[in-house]
Amino acid sequence: MIGRSALMADLLNASLLHFKASKARAEANLDVYLIGSAGVGEHPDIVEEVNKLVKIITEADEAIKYLEKK
Repeated sequence: MIGRSALMADLLNASLLHFKASKARAEANLDVYLIGSAGVGEHPDIVEEVNKLVKIITEADEAIKYLEKK
């Protein structure tokens, strides 16, 4: 049987991994917009897409900082 503290640690770790993956995905997509021309034709408002990705990255950063303190 798994103990309560082990379960809490597992849940926090899963959440941490979620936000790290979310950040990595957003950063990869942002690189596509900033470095390459791929994907640009799909989105007529590139600035809005960049803003969305920056928001995802900064929110993930905050969540990661919080979870790493736990």
